Amino acid sequence: MQLEKHRAWDAVDRGWMAQRSAPFREAVRSELTVAKYDSNSFLHHIGDDPGGIYAVIEGSFGVYGESRAEGIALGHIFRPGSWFGQGPANSGQSRYLAFRTMEPSVVGLLSLESIVRINRALPDASREFMSLSEYNQMILARVVTDLLIRKSDLRIASVLLRILGDDPQDDPCAGPPCTITQTELSEMANVSRHTANSVLRRFAEQGWVELGYGRITLRHPAALHAFVSDR
Repeated sequence: MQLEKHRAWDAVDRGWMAQRSAPFREAVRSELTVAKYDSNSFLHHIGDDPGGIYAVIEGSFGVYGESRAEGIALGHIFRPGSWFGQGPANSGQSRYLAFRTMEPSVVGLLSLESIVRINRALPDASREFMSLSEYNQMILARVVTDLLIRKSDLRIASVLLRILGDDPQDDPCAGPPCTITQTELSEMANVSRHTANSVLRRFAEQGWVELGYGRITLRHPAALHAFVSDR
């Protein structure tokens, strides 16, 4: 059990958490609990009471927002190492996003009670927690700017890089695949399913991605990054 918890922490001790102070990281680690979810499970729905903060250990979580015109729409996918759910935890307001497992997933939970204990124990903990909002705000900015790209193939490429990881230094990259259907990708890129299928086949022929049943693997991030940057 101790080994399993150690491995779970290794999966989430990066990104935002890796930038935090050592005392804060240790406090979070001691409070974090682990839970498993089947595919297509919602952690919570829009309008639910505020809860704690989550960290993806295994699997992936779709991020859904509410659109007046389209209803609930998929905007992003959090993968291992991502932390989320901080907004209502900080503000006390109702949940304004929903999170759904895209595949069987394991998540770390930092409950509201744990957050209170950490804030009491560490004088700078509140600022540390607030920094997650700024960190995830950068992801939101990318979601918005991706949708402003006019050409559909560039827009799809940019969305893939955001979801699958876009460090051009990781080339070649045989990273883990992302469980996502072409319909879901078309939703995030705001294109038709036909357009998404056509562009993905082209990217696969170039060797940039590998397509499987309901899965996409990024194989050549530097090439895809160059395709987006050079246009």
